[in-house]
Amino acid sequence: MNWYEAIILGLIQGLTEFLPVSSSGHLEIGQALFGTASEENLSFTVAVHVATVFSTILILWKEISFLFKGLFTKTWNPEKQYIAKIAISCIPILTEISILVNAEL
Repeated sequence: MNWYEAIILGLIQGLTEFLPVSSSGHLEIGQALFGTASEENLSFTVAVHVATVFSTILILWKEISFLFKGLFTKTWNPEKQYIAKIAISCIPILTEISILVNAEL
């Protein structure tokens, strides 16, 4: 993969991440169009997704820190309610991961 292909694919990932479409799917389509779709590019795909996580944390840092500050208070507040809802919404995927890990053993 050339540097300009990596830049274009990174732009595809970044521009489609927060749209209601699959950014991973668009990344795969872009790799297929460039002829770079292979297992060798798994590292690139992971790196682009990690960069997305870091950029999201950077952009939403104020909101994240506000939630954490509210988490460590003694009262039941909207921040704790929001975090509780996030935790509850993670139960299905954590259950699925548990099932898959136990199935592999």
